[in-house]
Amino acid sequence: MYLEKLKELVQEGVTDKAFPGATYAIVLPDAIYTDFVGDKSWYPNVEPNTIDTIYDMASVTKVMTTTTCILKLLEFGKVRLFSKVSNFLPRFKHQNIVLWHLLTHTSGLREGLPGVTKIKSSEEAWDKAYDMELIYEPGTKIQYSDVNYILLGKIIEVVSGLSLDEFAKKYIYEPCKMKDTCFNPKDIKRCAPTEERNDEIVQGIVRGHVHDEAAYILGGVAGHAGMFSTANDVANFIQMILNKGVFKNKRVLSGQIVDLLYKPQVAQQIGVSLIPQRRGIGWIVNDYNSNAGDLVSDETITHTGFTGTNVWIDRINQVGFCLLSNRVHPTRANLKHMELRPKVANYIMAHLEEIKKEIQNGN
Repeated sequence: MYLEKLKELVQEGVTDKAFPGATYAIVLPDAIYTDFVGDKSWYPNVEPNTIDTIYDMASVTKVMTTTTCILKLLEFGKVRLFSKVSNFLPRFKHQNIVLWHLLTHTSGLREGLPGVTKIKSSEEAWDKAYDMELIYEPGTKIQYSDVNYILLGKIIEVVSGLSLDEFAKKYIYEPCKMKDTCFNPKDIKRCAPTEERNDEIVQGIVRGHVHDEAAYILGGVAGHAGMFSTANDVANFIQMILNKGVFKNKRVLSGQIVDLLYKPQVAQQIGVSLIPQRRGIGWIVNDYNSNAGDLVSDETITHTGFTGTNVWIDRINQVGFCLLSNRVHPTRANLKHMELRPKVANYIMAHLEEIKKEIQNGN
């Protein structure tokens, strides 16, 4: 009954045209429940959705892939949070910026690459990233920046000797049995299309290629965006985190690393609210106006993706959730999904015990 009501709530997103369709998963330490609604495509043709639809995860790439890869390098003793960025990227001119600044979005770098839809090559993109001026003093405020994670992706490659997608596949995707998670997917028909672009670089509906303009010009593999995945695969990752770094009896991350993910690193006051904006290493740690709603515990990590994806993992209540959609199809001029996300989370948390029982009973 409760799982049926949850599906009706997600279906309201389709009815309200918040997105063409969605897949989602409720994750417990010992069980996973997945379902789907709607269509994966509205334009140029209507195509029904399935649980196996592959979605462009957009900025969820930052936490599931890039943050996790950086922390694997920390496990290997190859980096530390306060290593200077310029130690790994000599062309990066800001000597006072460390990995911690990039991971917590406190670097002082601007949000994205300037003139991104007019950049013609990856070389030009890297010139802009390395030469970018700061817009505030590092460590003095929180300001979300794709550039932070573009740089982190490159650092992973420099330190490991592998491309970002190769490193992630070896140390995250394969150990977590994330069989459909990748960059630059080959099975285009299974991918949900995203936005219609008509700029100097791309014309037409983007499908099977990364939606993010900077990641696109960087060849589809970048630290801030480019990962594609399914609800089943994301659920496996969430379950690994809930089990303190272990998936199917195999350790993927150390328990200390998982603990670190839940430790707030920076906070910024929002007006008179007693709940500040809080970030940890990569992830948002349950903060003001969270996409995880109003009922999750303080030990909840969350992140969203511009294309219409979100993930949250509450380790006190031992539950995680992901909702994957292509809300930018066929246009990004649609923000209705932002109101639905916390409502769905509130429903899950308000009825968590009943939902857990239904999942455990195989309903």
